[in-house]
Amino acid sequence: MTAPHPRIARSTLINLAGAAVPAALLLITVPIYLHLIGEARYGVLAIVWLLLGYFGVFDLGFGRAVANRIAALHDATAEERQGIFWTGLAISVVTGLIGGAILYLLGDWLFAHVFHISGSLRIEAENAMPWLALALPLAIIISLLAGALEGRQAFLALNGAQIFGTVLYQLFPLVVAYAGWITLPYLIAAAIIGRLLSALLLFALSYRHVPLSPRPRFALHQVKSLLHYGGWITVTGLVGPLLTVFDRFLIGAKVGMVAVTAYTVPYNLVMRLSILPGSLQTALFPRFAMVDPTEAKALAARAVLSIGAIMTPIVVIWLLLIKPFLILWVGAALAEKTAPVGQILLVGIWINTLAIIPFTYLQGRGRPDLPAKFHVLELLPYVAILWVLIDRLGVPGAAWAWDLRVLADTLLLFWAARTTSGLNRTLAGILPITGALVIAFEMPYDSALYIGISLLLVGASIGWSIASIPQDQRTALSRRLLSRTPPVNSTVTQEKHGS
Repeated sequence: MTAPHPRIARSTLINLAGAAVPAALLLITVPIYLHLIGEARYGVLAIVWLLLGYFGVFDLGFGRAVANRIAALHDATAEERQGIFWTGLAISVVTGLIGGAILYLLGDWLFAHVFHISGSLRIEAENAMPWLALALPLAIIISLLAGALEGRQAFLALNGAQIFGTVLYQLFPLVVAYAGWITLPYLIAAAIIGRLLSALLLFALSYRHVPLSPRPRFALHQVKSLLHYGGWITVTGLVGPLLTVFDRFLIGAKVGMVAVTAYTVPYNLVMRLSILPGSLQTALFPRFAMVDPTEAKALAARAVLSIGAIMTPIVVIWLLLIKPFLILWVGAALAEKTAPVGQILLVGIWINTLAIIPFTYLQGRGRPDLPAKFHVLELLPYVAILWVLIDRLGVPGAAWAWDLRVLADTLLLFWAARTTSGLNRTLAGILPITGALVIAFEMPYDSALYIGISLLLVGASIGWSIASIPQDQRTALSRRLLSRTPPVNSTVTQEKHGS
């Protein structure tokens, strides 16, 4: 029997909760990390995790490919899904071990000849490479397990396991640092233990939800289709991280590790605003793979309007408050360097959250090649712009380069997906965002005029947001606000269609 589809709104809220806990944990742990291990070591640790994330391309896209295939087989037999799962897992283990070996061999060279790291920290980074090589196969296996649960739309189980793993991943190194072992090998080893426990939990949940039998079943005939789909995901995985992390590599090489921290702190903070669009993306991806093309396009168009309506006032508020928040969070000295970077990146994050929908639509509809080709097309121009702007503007130049890159990517994705219905309404949200950026740059945040204009901009963005939400969604929201219990017939209809 075909399992009923969970409501997209419910799945999105579950995913949002799963992303919000790590975001809240980040706010708490970053100042503690900076206090315990220092800015320079934190910058090196950020580079280490970026390396690990980039070498995750050795999963060959099988995490996403397995999610897509399992979603498409939602009404097939359990045996068919098991074949996809075990085949993807076996290949992921092999490629993870190969990737770990390559990472180990390249790591020493990168820390010795590319990044500006002092002698003692460089030795720490080199001594940590064996642990980092072990972490890579584990990260690739976790990606595969998460993909299987995503394909089954088991979002509650998936997010529960990921919260569990993230908490351990963040707290275990802090415990080690408090104990006095603040060197990189100890910190990375502690994080790996947290990841291992997370992987075990994800496997147990996959065993239940796929579901799996005690005896592995392989589907060798599926390898070709998985490789074809995963190959384009791998291209995205190879080029995409360069587009998102090369800025920190270049800052580290041209300016130094303290500058990496000045960029990484606001970058990580601003990127947390993408948890809502990312949560919707996770909920939509398997649905795009299941429904017919007409319904998929309608779903994408509504998602763009909803994301624009939600994100515009959030970005406006953050533009106006990020500097005083950073002063309270990391201190006035660091906030002076990081606030302008965060304000610039906030404009880019608004653009980038819109791009999430056509990106997910294309991958869900079996066209992962198009986002991959766009990323390849963007790479060299982005590197050139990044190089020039860092030279001329320093760390803020890297933020401006990132904004320009995501703007180009967004335009290409919407053009390819042909999901521009309602986009003109959404783009009007750039007006209050531009106003907030200008006064955040030009006026002192504690002046009466700043506060007055800020209130006007926030009110305008909220009013525009309400007006841009689709009419049926506004009606449904009004009914929910006016009544504790929604009408029974309406609820039944929503559950039936999985809206």
